[in-house]
Amino acid sequence: MRLAVCSSKGGVGKTSTAANLAAVLARSGRVLAVDADPQDSLGRAFGVVAKSKEDSLAGLLENPEADPREVLRTEVAPGLDLLPAHPSLELVGVTLAAQGGIVTGIRRVLRPLLADYDHVVLDTHGDLGNLTLSAVCAADAVLTVFTSDPGSALGAARVTAFLDQHRAFENTVADLVGVACSLWDKDGKAAREVVGALEGTDLPLLATRIPVSRRVPSSTLAKRPVVLSAPSSSVAVAYTALAQDVLTAYQGLHQGKLELPR
Repeated sequence: MRLAVCSSKGGVGKTSTAANLAAVLARSGRVLAVDADPQDSLGRAFGVVAKSKEDSLAGLLENPEADPREVLRTEVAPGLDLLPAHPSLELVGVTLAAQGGIVTGIRRVLRPLLADYDHVVLDTHGDLGNLTLSAVCAADAVLTVFTSDPGSALGAARVTAFLDQHRAFENTVADLVGVACSLWDKDGKAAREVVGALEGTDLPLLATRIPVSRRVPSSTLAKRPVVLSAPSSSVAVAYTALAQDVLTAYQGLHQGKLELPR
């Protein structure tokens, strides 16, 4: 599975979801985590910071001759390697978009690495711009995240429309495997109303909801996703269940499908 975790806005728990899903998937296979966000939050979740553009995805996108294996951080967690981002990725993305090289850029970078991994998890920019499109084009599955904020729920619908549009343009074959609720407040009226509204749509709403927890920001400070820093906590258990939800949905969507060229 090559999974892009997307949202049309920031602050919805997208990066925490990507980091924890990657760590859970790495319990049963080799995983490559790819930070495709100039804010480089996914790398920081594992204590990885790129020293320069050349030490990151940005340099690999800019230089087609660069070897991605030289940029990889190996074993940042058990079974998990990471390709970090750098703030320069924003400008590199703009430059490549002007040259027509951004859409398939991340897919090109990852191509020589794919055979080494059972799963790839990509954390995307917190919008639906060119860098997010490039990450989605490298994926065969997309997960989007929402919270009790009605705006983030609307964002889930925007991600669906984004995928449909680019599938029509033949930019991507990725399927939406699920819509996941993050920062869930079981006692909050707004949370219940937002979930209720999404349940009335045809969006693939996943059963597991990730609860609000102080352990998540604490894990960021510890530079270890919560499934590693507090594996028995309720939020870690929820992320583990969400990973299974995603795998089950992915297998259901791809059962019987021919493997497409990478």
